[in-house]
Amino acid sequence: METPAITQPLQLGTEEELKWRLSLLSPDDLLRGLFHNSLMELVRRLEGDDAVRQCLEVCGEARFLDFFNYAHHTYIKLLYAAAWRLSERFGNFEKSMWEIGYEGSKTFYASAAGKVLILMAQGDPRRLLSNIPTSMQTASKHVECKVTLTGPKSGILVKHEVMPRPHTEGGLQAMCEVAKVKGAKVRSRSLSPTDNEYEVTWD
Repeated sequence: METPAITQPLQLGTEEELKWRLSLLSPDDLLRGLFHNSLMELVRRLEGDDAVRQCLEVCGEARFLDFFNYAHHTYIKLLYAAAWRLSERFGNFEKSMWEIGYEGSKTFYASAAGKVLILMAQGDPRRLLSNIPTSMQTASKHVECKVTLTGPKSGILVKHEVMPRPHTEGGLQAMCEVAKVKGAKVRSRSLSPTDNEYEVTWD
């Protein structure tokens, strides 16, 4: 699917930016319900059941099954509804998006599939980083990413993605913490509207 052109960066968290992001998705872009449920559990814990119902109304779904695949656009709509709702609590929309990515990743790596991926790394941060493309493909069927190990304690992930950059950055930070990577830090930058670079370092 051809990416719609934009003449200037859209401000993260605006209605215009959400519509543009949704336009990048095709009907066969799918995501596991585990991530929807993790997001709704975070909203429920922080804002209550009424907030969950309001978010679900936005995407037109009543419930999700963890390992059933849903159209990716339902998660994006749910994600933005939740991030708008939580923005005041976390400080702003970008921080809210980071926290949602962080919590979602913790939930994924606590699942059976996530635990297997952590075990495959055998406590080696370099192996953990190299396994990221596999873990992301487990979560979503349509992911393009490349990992390059840049040193004994560093690596770079370049990802072509629909998800907002703070969401992915928070998810990578959580992955490192779940895997007990000492002193892990994730820094990111945008390469293009749909391509982002994530630098992961550790002690």
